[in-house]
Amino acid sequence: MKPFVNLLSAVLITAICPNSDAAVLAFWDFNNGFVEADASPQIVHGSVIGVANLYQQRADTDGNGKGGNAFADAANGINAVAGQSMAWDDIAKSGDNDAEFFLVFSTIGYKDIEISFDFQNNGTSPIESYDLKFSLNTLQDVTNPGDVSGTVKDFAGGVSTEITNNTAVSASTSFTRVAVNLSSQTAINDQGYVAIRFDDWQNGAANDDMRIDNVLITGNLVPEPSAAVLAGLGALALLRRRRVATSTGA
Repeated sequence: MKPFVNLLSAVLITAICPNSDAAVLAFWDFNNGFVEADASPQIVHGSVIGVANLYQQRADTDGNGKGGNAFADAANGINAVAGQSMAWDDIAKSGDNDAEFFLVFSTIGYKDIEISFDFQNNGTSPIESYDLKFSLNTLQDVTNPGDVSGTVKDFAGGVSTEITNNTAVSASTSFTRVAVNLSSQTAINDQGYVAIRFDDWQNGAANDDMRIDNVLITGNLVPEPSAAVLAGLGALALLRRRRVATSTGA
């Protein structure tokens, strides 16, 4: 009986915890054209895949973007030309006015979220790090906060949960792929509204520019427990019938 029990355990574990391929929740290539005034307090970018928004804001935003990076992901059917990138001409000025961007999207039905993007530093005073925070509450509009002239997005009541602080980035002046694995942040799994902010881009010298392109958000499907258990029980019944048939010589 013990081998059968062990086999049953393996079948149920496989049914409840199936392997899942990553699916695209949202993607931005910034190639569909945008014309904004330089140093706009906020530029809104809708995703080209999925239904999500990216709010590029604060500091000296580049209203027409800069040259981007080609990006191909055959597994997810993505093939983006170089085109444009999201850019800042000056990542930080003073007070609260440092470059940042929000990603607002849904994770309904998904877990193990990962965010990746192409990042290009500058050659004068390379940017060294950034901070990352999230909230499940709807962002609020804030007018003229600190030394920002205009309306920008912020966490409701200024409350958020810190994910990382002073995360290092490459000092390369060529585009480098950055991947942020958020699988440990289980609070953002299977949620109708998630707001994630990248901010506080730091360097060790003077302020300078940066570019970000091909922002991709992926996740793994959350398995349906009831369907998984039924599949496991069906497999168990089949195995049991085979075992009985074998033991009786039928």
